[in-house]
Amino acid sequence: MEFTYYPGCSLKGSAQELDESFRSVSEKLGVTLKELPDWACCGASSAHMVDAYLETALPARDLITAERLGRDVVAPCAGCHVRMKAASMKILEDAELSRQFPLRGGIRIMSGIDMLHDADVIKRIRERSAKPLAGLKVVAYYGCLAVRPVEVVDPDDPENPKQMDEVLEAVGAEVLNWPYKTDCCGGSLALTRTDLVLKLSQKLIDMAIAVGADAMVTLCPMCQANLDTRQADISKLSGRNYQMPVLYLTELIGVALNDSQASHWFEKHMVSPKTMLASKGLI
Repeated sequence: MEFTYYPGCSLKGSAQELDESFRSVSEKLGVTLKELPDWACCGASSAHMVDAYLETALPARDLITAERLGRDVVAPCAGCHVRMKAASMKILEDAELSRQFPLRGGIRIMSGIDMLHDADVIKRIRERSAKPLAGLKVVAYYGCLAVRPVEVVDPDDPENPKQMDEVLEAVGAEVLNWPYKTDCCGGSLALTRTDLVLKLSQKLIDMAIAVGADAMVTLCPMCQANLDTRQADISKLSGRNYQMPVLYLTELIGVALNDSQASHWFEKHMVSPKTMLASKGLI
């Protein structure tokens, strides 16, 4: 099983632990990832708000390269995945754009969740989990871009997606029911409207605590950053001590696969999950 891998900007910067864990667990699952050569920024999250042509031209360059390679392309970042799919749809529906960008639509543009939920991959996750996550209670947080825009992403269920839940269940975690799995964390307003990000993120963390979660799990770099890095500020404003681990899905798969690199990934978190995972006997 082989895919073209598009890491995007976040995975090479603020979300290095997602890049490292995605690559590592893929290797352990017998999935070959070949990084897209000479890839460039897809324009997330602002190009589509600034320039209609640029929002298509940026991902088109990468999509044309991926199509020439002939493998389905995987973009773990939810923002990258949306921009690439939206650009592909726009090009294939517009004669002038199709002339400028010779894209045939011959490959799948997959999210990280799509790849991990593939029937063969999820079967391997179950079979190769050396350390099932028994006793770990989690909430799956998809965020906005994993399910919206619906006409672009085409999720299994835009209000109650199940793909990540089923992957978490495959590694033995208890996935709790909660009402905010697709609510917004504030996204890219982290710098321009920090007040909104703090408010929205606190609402999500409060609900995760209310349902009894040991951790929140996502696959979106922006969601993970907002929820993980803002807890100190939320604690100051609320007078409460927030210490909710926010993990990438691939990090927990790595724990289940007994990946020796997992502790290294956790060092990049503001709220370390190590104490919580140790208390469960998982590390």
